Amino acid sequence: MSRFDIEAMTDKIHEASVVPESWMPVLDSMTEIAGGVGTILLAADTTDFRFISTKGLAGFVESFVEEGWPEKNTRTPAVLRARHAGFIVESDVYTPEEIERDPLINQFLRPQGLGWATATAFPMSTGDTLVFSIERAFRDGPVPPEAVAILDSVRPHLGRAALISGRLRLERARAAVETLALLGLPAGIISRSSRLQAANGLLDALIPVTVRDGGTRVAFADGDADDLLAAALNAANRQVPRSIPLPARNNNPAMVAHLVPVRGVARDLFTGSAFILVLTPVEANSQGPDADLLQGLFDLTAAEARVARAIVAGETVETVALRQGVSESTVRTQLKSVFAKTGMKGQLDLVRLGSGLNLVRSDDV
Repeated sequence: MSRFDIEAMTDKIHEASVVPESWMPVLDSMTEIAGGVGTILLAADTTDFRFISTKGLAGFVESFVEEGWPEKNTRTPAVLRARHAGFIVESDVYTPEEIERDPLINQFLRPQGLGWATATAFPMSTGDTLVFSIERAFRDGPVPPEAVAILDSVRPHLGRAALISGRLRLERARAAVETLALLGLPAGIISRSSRLQAANGLLDALIPVTVRDGGTRVAFADGDADDLLAAALNAANRQVPRSIPLPARNNNPAMVAHLVPVRGVARDLFTGSAFILVLTPVEANSQGPDADLLQGLFDLTAAEARVARAIVAGETVETVALRQGVSESTVRTQLKSVFAKTGMKGQLDLVRLGSGLNLVRSDDV
């Protein structure tokens, strides 16, 4: 690759530091340098990993995960153990005999026509480790030393761009949280490892009476609400918004906590953020909440929302069943599901929750 090409690639890297969508052309250039099939940018922490990859490796990481290879992977740990400030190839961390015996190489990569690669890793301040991995076809042999040398020459730019991306993404998330404070809403950022990355002043004021910034994860002081929070933080699908009721505590009003997923994989790669947490105060409502509000807040089915609305309005299971033309056992089953999703233990708790579910506007707070 010519000097002009290197300069052009460096420009792409600098652009990617502030425009997440520009990382893909950078990965394409890295693939071209190594004569590879494709490149993966992986962000890994102690709990999970996220990635973006070029078109040549479409479905590669998905298959890697589905077939259970993360637990048997030897390559990424080898890259991390090497602590080498450059790109490494197989011969840097394996003997020829180890290459021929390695299950990942022989049972996963070679059957797909792959088997050679070069990779480098960067630790991030968020606790993640970014790994750039370029996969090369087995028939083409190992990544040539001259290609590794070119990649090493742009590696410092990759590291700086990744660091800037992380800082900018986190600062933008913090700015969003502070904007919510102007609207009267306590808010914070929850990391992929379930820690509180940042909080505005209104949320700080609720710690530790309502919200607790624990050593292992953010938590709610109310046990039932915290059980729902733990389930949301540990859910396999973190792209689903969730709402959790918080009862009044001391001088703090009842609230609904909303977990809003941080969307956009390229952004998520660098910030390590999973959710924006927003707490909305509620006020007394003698007529009870609208069924659509209950359904939207707590991910209830339409039938569950109607049952919940009726119970909050003072109806019994028997009258609900009669009016809706279903059996009492059906209503009880739906009600049990409502309790599970809202964290309530019985009808009285549900009535107390529902009678307060008029969301307070920000200018009333």
